[in-house]
Amino acid sequence: MINLLKMDWHRFRRNKIMYLLLLIFCAFQIFGIYMMQQYAQPPEEGGIQIGSLNESDFIQYTISQPPSWMLIYIAVFTVYFYMSEWNSGFYKNYISMRKARIYSVLSKIVILGVFVSMMFLTLLIADWIGRRLFLGNTDMGDFAYLLKLLSSQFLLHWAFSLLILCIAMIAKNLLVSLTAGFILALNVIGMLLAALESQIGGVQLTKYLLISTIVRVKDFNSAADTLHTAGVAVTFILLCGLLAVRYKIKEDLN
Repeated sequence: MINLLKMDWHRFRRNKIMYLLLLIFCAFQIFGIYMMQQYAQPPEEGGIQIGSLNESDFIQYTISQPPSWMLIYIAVFTVYFYMSEWNSGFYKNYISMRKARIYSVLSKIVILGVFVSMMFLTLLIADWIGRRLFLGNTDMGDFAYLLKLLSSQFLLHWAFSLLILCIAMIAKNLLVSLTAGFILALNVIGMLLAALESQIGGVQLTKYLLISTIVRVKDFNSAADTLHTAGVAVTFILLCGLLAVRYKIKEDLN
């Protein structure tokens, strides 16, 4: 386990794509704040006063706006990180050992958690710079609330990365995996199901979907919202993690 984790960590640290994605994400997040300031509608026309939002509210506002760019970056990195090992054929060195197969998946789950953490750190830095330059507001709001928000969104986005990992493992195709990641990040499935639910009435299954939970604005002062978010995140983390391990165990050597 330790050796596989060290190898994945070495690949992660030397992965130029990872640094490029973080840099591009930071730049576009700052640019997005500039565009929000330029084209913000006045309150009398139903617009939101972007400049008056604290960091917690601002994060929720940006994440809820389609498409979720953070999910797209996570999907791109997850697919690239897994497929780079698969295409190199390195997996053939350990695929004959059952425990090594399991450890290889657990190692990637840890690495994806680190990348998602770095994405949120980059988000905070970019928001602070952009809000200071263009909105003149760096209010972070209540720290305890911000911590609950970041913890919950971290778990949700980590779960999303594991979902993409499962897709990449099963598809073994870069284009197919990226396409699936983009469709999920756009929440196409969630919107279609929500439209269907509105016609049926009385059914609310979409609130338990991962992407729909990510983009929904939540009140983390509410125990119900906090527990619901944590429940969805942990459920998807466990399901996707177990699915990835089970698939890797049964995977044939090509």
